[in-house]
Amino acid sequence: MAINDLPSISNELQVFQNVPNPVRESAKIMLYVPESEEISIQVSLLNGDRVAFFKHKLQRGFHSFLFHPGESDMYIVSVFGKMMKKSIKIISTMEDSHAGCSLTYVGTEHGLSPNKSAQSRSGFSFSTGDTLRFIGYLDSNTTAFQDAPITDTIFTFQFPSTGISCPGLPAVTYMGQTYNTLLAGTQCWLRENLNSGVRIDGNQEQTDNGIIEKYCYDNNINNCNIYGGLYQWYEIMQYDFTPGIQGICPKNWHLPTKDEWDTLITFLGGLIAGGKMKTPGTIEGGTGLWVEPNIGASNESGFSALPAGNRYRVDGLSFGLGAHCEWWSSSESYLGFAWMHYIYNYSETIQYWGWFMNEGLSVRCVYDY
Repeated sequence: MAINDLPSISNELQVFQNVPNPVRESAKIMLYVPESEEISIQVSLLNGDRVAFFKHKLQRGFHSFLFHPGESDMYIVSVFGKMMKKSIKIISTMEDSHAGCSLTYVGTEHGLSPNKSAQSRSGFSFSTGDTLRFIGYLDSNTTAFQDAPITDTIFTFQFPSTGISCPGLPAVTYMGQTYNTLLAGTQCWLRENLNSGVRIDGNQEQTDNGIIEKYCYDNNINNCNIYGGLYQWYEIMQYDFTPGIQGICPKNWHLPTKDEWDTLITFLGGLIAGGKMKTPGTIEGGTGLWVEPNIGASNESGFSALPAGNRYRVDGLSFGLGAHCEWWSSSESYLGFAWMHYIYNYSETIQYWGWFMNEGLSVRCVYDY
């Protein structure tokens, strides 16, 4: 875009997604306060546990914070103003850290005064050497970066998922977990893998004992927090083999049938929908959770598929983290097998297969429209 085509600063509280995400050691969090007010920032785990907190009156303008994660995990950063709340997710790949989480106020961002924002497509001026912050808007999403341009320059904005939430139902809280929603045609899906139940070791079988049980990759609960739980087919169905049953899903939600999976895939363009469903980036590049090459990944759909791997039926060991993800349907294929859909790092396709019911796979839920 040209300098004169810069978008205007929104007159709302804003929090900008850190880049890159996931982070290895620390994340810089930037927010814009439209008027002087008391701001609270809470950092919590997916289970709701608060790990860091900040509260102070901030002046109008841009402010930056430095967040140090305590370990490999996913964190929710929630910023509260007078009348508005904004949140972002930060994924940490830090390992073997003995330090606790911390949130440190860095200060105001000089050179990013809202007085220097473009209020129209003409008449915007700046001095050579000024550091400017560019903010792009797409539906409800924003993205931002800094530069000190000295001439007209073309900038490319990288937006998060373009998927939109289900009308009137942006999120659902279930068994201590909050899941975002995704509207896909006439269907409403959970945007994250289900992570319900009590963790058991991979060498144990899930049983009909009235307790929802889950596997976590490598028996590590942090993997469940990031990628969701892994389940045997009998367990997700709660031992009632009716296609489309609620099973382990929240109330008013159900386990998708193979036909419902096919409807989603058709809506997203057919076989090549896998790329539209995968989160972009690679572990090797420090930009994502997939191992290379992660072909075709754009998350254009907003489905936000993560490479959760699976629990092997024979010995209960985990494999495939970073390389693939498989989701159960609630439809049997033939005796002892059920239909599942899968995505791999080396392809942009999504495919299906009749698979062993005692394998541990991921789960998504669909709303009861």
